[in-house]
Amino acid sequence: MDARPDTGISEAALSPALDAISLADALAGRRSVRRFSDEPVDPALVEGAIAAACLAPSPHGSAPWRFCVLSSEASRGKLAREMGRDFLRDMKAEGVPEAERRRRHEGSIRLLSGAPVLILAALSYGELDEYGDPEKQAREHLMAEHSLGGALQNLMLALTAGGVGSVWRCAPLFCPETAREALDLPADWMPRALILAGHPAAPPPPKEPPRPEIIRR
Repeated sequence: MDARPDTGISEAALSPALDAISLADALAGRRSVRRFSDEPVDPALVEGAIAAACLAPSPHGSAPWRFCVLSSEASRGKLAREMGRDFLRDMKAEGVPEAERRRRHEGSIRLLSGAPVLILAALSYGELDEYGDPEKQAREHLMAEHSLGGALQNLMLALTAGGVGSVWRCAPLFCPETAREALDLPADWMPRALILAGHPAAPPPPKEPPRPEIIRR
């Protein structure tokens, strides 16, 4: 008997790799990978990871997440260049020395251009509840932001299960209009994050998880 809940997403849409790895192994194996090999990533695995992302909880079941997969060098290069201009402008305004600005900018371009796959994650507030109170409306939007974190965690765990490394970058959060225009995305999409994905160039080193701070009452 299949006791899994009815999510509207078929098991066939999820990565078959999810059946070959335990949740504990996926959680322990996920690392921030910044150097990737030239091995291509199976598009079906990426689609399965996005399907896993869509199993995350969301406010009122609104599923506010939107995804744009950048699998071509042209799209990745254009996004990197457009956001890079904003990055240089912002660093100059912050008083970052020129040499350091150049170093950070070149590193960012190299990282974005070197990943076989970029997945831009955005939010749409169209299905959220609307309130006349601006403060309450802001909290409604914050719930969507919270849910995006859950969706991205699902996505990266699914990639890990398929042997694909990833790293979470928040650059679009600082220049959402630039990212949206560079990729010609719908007007209601608000870019929030980039997941860089690919097969790791080397096994990621072990990591000691931080100890949680817990208060019990």
